[in-house]
Amino acid sequence: MFFSLVVPTLGRVDELHALLVSLTRQSLTTFEVIIVDQNGDDRLAPVLARFKDRLDITHLRSSVRQCNHARNLGASRAVGDIVTFPDDDCIYTDNVLQHVNDLFSCAHSPDFITGSVLTPDGAPAKSGRWHPVGTTINSHNVWTCLIEFNFFIRRTAFAAAGGFDEGVGPGTPFGSAEGQDLALRLLKKGFLGLYVPALRIMHPDKPVTLTIARAYSYGAGMGRVMRRNHVGVMTVGTFLLRSVGGGLVYLLRGNMPLARYYFLTFLGRIRGYLSLRADAATVAPAIG
Repeated sequence: MFFSLVVPTLGRVDELHALLVSLTRQSLTTFEVIIVDQNGDDRLAPVLARFKDRLDITHLRSSVRQCNHARNLGASRAVGDIVTFPDDDCIYTDNVLQHVNDLFSCAHSPDFITGSVLTPDGAPAKSGRWHPVGTTINSHNVWTCLIEFNFFIRRTAFAAAGGFDEGVGPGTPFGSAEGQDLALRLLKKGFLGLYVPALRIMHPDKPVTLTIARAYSYGAGMGRVMRRNHVGVMTVGTFLLRSVGGGLVYLLRGNMPLARYYFLTFLGRIRGYLSLRADAATVAPAIG
């Protein structure tokens, strides 16, 4: 099975180099790497030159600085059976592609596969609440079973679903849940998804200050995607209550940064759910 790894990148050089090094160590070698370069200069040229004889790399340039645009652009050039979208600051453990290849090759194999996250030092990531066991994916558990850089999709299914929505995700007012949006559209078309928690890719946790700064936009993305895909009221209520509950817990503990994060997440989810246009301006409110 042949894989196409589409890597949007902007501003990162050392991190991209580390990702490419990890790809040279893959036990399965039938893959191409499509770098979608959103930089306005040639900073990546020396990095990519080091791998020209070690990896099958296509270097695309994009003047549009928007992650999902870059993903769709790269996917349009992909030739693999499977497409996936590593972040430019993640690291593949040595057997990631072989593991995914085995899962796709078994009887009754899924149309897309997701996995979980480790930090670079091997600890469980703090990014999000993760489903504890492997499961088929549905509209309720997709919120705890998916992150975009550990999302492997049959290219035919990706095309049938229309790729990523460029109105949500990083670079838009609705800054997250683009992976869930794509997965929900795949499910509506009858494609099968599988979450495998043992399938892990390394990615650094974000600093608390950055997480808080993004909380409202990320919440808005989740709310928008839930509304657009007609997610059930119980699921919507569960995630609204979690954000309010988290805010109250940390407020009572006197942890104001985390309380702020959860309350901004709640307000963002409400704003996203009530939004009528994907291009509506979304400005984070001030709290405290």
